[in-house]
Amino acid sequence: MTQKRDYSTILFTPEEIGNQTAEYLRWRKENIGLGVKIGLNSLDNDDLEGRSFLPLMPGELMGLVARPGNGKTGFMVRWARERSNYLKAQKIDNRVIVYVTLEQSIEELNAFNLAADRRLSITKMAKGQIKDDEWKTCLEESIGRRFLPLWNIGYSTITDKKQIRVDMDAINGALELIQTEHNKTIDIVFIDYLQRIPFDHAESKTIGVSDNVDSIKTMALRLKCPGVMGVQARREVDELKEQIPSMDDGQWTSNIEQTCDRVVSLVRPKNYRNEGELFGSTSVRSYTQMLVSVLKQKLGPANYAKWVYFDPIYNKLDELETRYE
Repeated sequence: MTQKRDYSTILFTPEEIGNQTAEYLRWRKENIGLGVKIGLNSLDNDDLEGRSFLPLMPGELMGLVARPGNGKTGFMVRWARERSNYLKAQKIDNRVIVYVTLEQSIEELNAFNLAADRRLSITKMAKGQIKDDEWKTCLEESIGRRFLPLWNIGYSTITDKKQIRVDMDAINGALELIQTEHNKTIDIVFIDYLQRIPFDHAESKTIGVSDNVDSIKTMALRLKCPGVMGVQARREVDELKEQIPSMDDGQWTSNIEQTCDRVVSLVRPKNYRNEGELFGSTSVRSYTQMLVSVLKQKLGPANYAKWVYFDPIYNKLDELETRYE
């Protein structure tokens, strides 16, 4: 028997709209700074032209578009870790960050996080070439990881539990558990990445992926938190003169442009140029150069780009005092 739906929960009278809008405006005024920043000064703060990336607000969805190997996972992992450290430092105990990983196990993801925090080479760690004292440090920090408000949804290679498939229904169910059983407010959700989320009953991959974009946006609105999803760019981007993904370059979907409140693309020029060659007007110097392009930003400036420092060996993202025009 189908459960009766309460349609009054989505219907708002003019009186309710007026009162709730006034309450919303008061809330925005009293909570300046509540939005989630990226955590890089060059992106979060105004430049000489007054451009900056506005903090993500509850209900907003951001698409992070990149080709494989261009840093979308590293960008999101660093952002999630920085936000977690901020909540911990501010002693905000009732809010948590949720990172959904469908590309690697939760153990592998967090081992790499520990390596990055300790400036250990992920490559050496994967090969088992870390010294005994470094392993000991990692093990000690893995225990301390219990006190960081960063939760994971994904697959484990260690657990004995029989795990269900991680699809949108499972993601929504797990997020609800965090709220109802653990009494936590969700601060921000990261999804790594869109095209890895399975779907059923769709006529094609294009329709299935597009439906998942809509579901993630609905999730952000329902949970009243920002959402950030990694989006794999289509292969044709590699054939461009400058391999910078645009808003309509999401693999199997053009729904990114319509549904996302923010769209940002990433590219590491060293994947396409030799050292000394030009990428646009900028000389390629190192594999650590990453170009962050703000393609869409509701209520804020867009169509500009900034250079940042990204070291994939240590999974580190930091400032780089150059700019791409």
